[in-house]
Amino acid sequence: MDKINVDKINVDKTNVDKTNVDKTKCRQNKHNIMDFTKYLQQKKLSAATIKNYTTLIQHFIIWLNNENLTNDAFTYNDVLAYMQVCKDKKISIRSTQMLLGVTRHYCNYLIQENKRTDNPAAGIFIKGLVRKLPSNLLTTEALENLYKQYNIKINIAASKKIMLGLLIYQGLKVAEIINVQAKHIQLDEAKIFIPGTKRSNERWLNLQAIQMNLLQEYIQKNKFKEITIFTANNNKPLNSKNINNRLQYIFMQLKQLNKNIINAKQIRSSVITAWLKNNNLRQVQYMAGHKYVSSTERYQTTNLEALQNELQQHHPMR
Repeated sequence: MDKINVDKINVDKTNVDKTNVDKTKCRQNKHNIMDFTKYLQQKKLSAATIKNYTTLIQHFIIWLNNENLTNDAFTYNDVLAYMQVCKDKKISIRSTQMLLGVTRHYCNYLIQENKRTDNPAAGIFIKGLVRKLPSNLLTTEALENLYKQYNIKINIAASKKIMLGLLIYQGLKVAEIINVQAKHIQLDEAKIFIPGTKRSNERWLNLQAIQMNLLQEYIQKNKFKEITIFTANNNKPLNSKNINNRLQYIFMQLKQLNKNIINAKQIRSSVITAWLKNNNLRQVQYMAGHKYVSSTERYQTTNLEALQNELQQHHPMR
C-alpha cells in the first residue's frame, strides 16, 4: 500500500479530541472511529491497512467538523470539496485516490449503521489516474469451446482440465484454485464452496454438468488427500510458484487451440462480463466474490465504454 504523508492532509494539526467541537461531538467521533475500525476488521483487512485507514478517516472527520457537516448530511459536493483540499495540499493523484477509497469505506460503514442511506463518494473518480480496464474479452461460446477441446485431449492430466473448468465456469482467481479442498465440493448438489480471503468474499457457486464426471473421478481417486485437491509432485499443497508454472504450461497448450487466449485474468474478466449480461449487479458481485460492488461495476459493458473513453482522454501520451 502506498504511504501517505498525513501531515499534508492535516486540516488543522490537531487530533479528533482537540477540534473546535463540543465534548459530545468528540465522544461521537471517538465512537464512530471505534465502530469504523470494527467494520474494517469484519472486512478481513490487514492490521496495517486498518491502522492506516482509521488514521486517514480521522482527517476527514476533522474536516467535516470544521465545515459544520455531520455524518448524515455531507453530500457528493462536500466530498468533492474535500478532494480539492487534498489536491491543494499537493497530494499525488494515486494517494488522493486512496483517500477517496477510505472515504467510500466510511460511507459504507455509515450505511451499515443506518446513519445514512447513500454513499456520496461512490460516484467520484479521480481524473488523471489511468486504471486497468478489462480487455481482450472472450465470448462465452469461445470459452466453452475451448474447454470442450481441451477436455477431450487424452494426454492431459485431469487436474489441469479441472483447473481450466474452474476458471471458465466459476470464474475463480488463481489464488482460490490453490485452496480448493474436497470438502468444498458438494457433488450431490452440484455446488462448490469458495472460502473468503482478505480480498474476496466467500460464496457457493454452481458446478456445470460438463464438469461433474471428471470431478467425481478425480476426487474419488484422491479422496485420501486431506489437504487441497491440487498438489505438487511431492504431494504437498501447491504454492504460488507451483500453480503459476502449471498454468503457464496450460495456457501454452490453450494458445494452440485459440490464439486469442492470454491468461487466467483474461478468462475471469470474460466470465464476469458475461455473467452481468444475464444476472443483476448484486448477484454477480456475490458470484465473483467481490467485497465491493464498485469492483463489479467496472465489468459492466456501459461502464467499460465510459472508462475506455476516460482512459483515452487522460492517457499520458496525449
